[in-house]
Amino acid sequence: MTLVTTPTGVSLNYDTFGDPDRPPLLLIQGLGAHMLGWRADLCRQLADEGFHVLRFDNRDVGLSQKFPQGGYTLADMADDTAGLLTALDISAAHIVGQSMGGMVAQQLALDHPTRVLSLALIYTAPSTAFIAGRDLVDERTQRPRARDQDEAIALYLDNEAVCASPGYAQDIAWLRELGGQMYQRNYDPDGVVRQVVALDNSPDRTPHLHRITIPTTIMHGDGDRLIDPRASRAMHELIPDSTLTIHHGMGHELPRPLWPEIVTQIRDNTTRGRA
Repeated sequence: MTLVTTPTGVSLNYDTFGDPDRPPLLLIQGLGAHMLGWRADLCRQLADEGFHVLRFDNRDVGLSQKFPQGGYTLADMADDTAGLLTALDISAAHIVGQSMGGMVAQQLALDHPTRVLSLALIYTAPSTAFIAGRDLVDERTQRPRARDQDEAIALYLDNEAVCASPGYAQDIAWLRELGGQMYQRNYDPDGVVRQVVALDNSPDRTPHLHRITIPTTIMHGDGDRLIDPRASRAMHELIPDSTLTIHHGMGHELPRPLWPEIVTQIRDNTTRGRA
């Protein structure tokens, strides 16, 4: 565990992959997801492309600081992310965000534009209006607390079933392992509920996305049951010179067979616009 404190006093847990002298690539997780959800093998593949890869636990999840009083928004989480860069003496980084993490990434680019070198947005949205599976999200957060690790793993597998890709086999063994690791690190479903409230209390970013002028690549799966792929098409129309890829058969997850293509898209986007 490596904890740092941001200039605003928020403690965040993070780890890294690759050479610290390489350009930084910061990964932002989604709703209720520990940083471990960015699989170590995927992080190493990104590091092999010449990046210093960083992943971290958002506030209210994993080993980062908890906010039992709630009352925050995605803008506060974007401030956390900028604060993490400051605490690590990183002036700016390439940013990759998935799902809610992609929403935080958009807010980061809007509120702290000098801190973002490029942006990769994966199955995310400019507003909660595109959350097609809102009933699924609400149902997940209203379940009884797990009484032990086995129950926590079973709940996690059930939660992740709705994220499955119609064109790719879901890696159940990995999800079972991850569910156990998350329980052992810090099991706090109340923090997930507070993140949902943060989503609901955050304004629509649609009117502001035209201000994002850094290289941006957008990815979505046509089998996503949680966030409508139309969200990515809308962002593509709004963010100048962005690129859009709709992966056939991908759901609300990153299937391993697509990793080479996803890594290449992230890498190539970081070089767009260079002289």
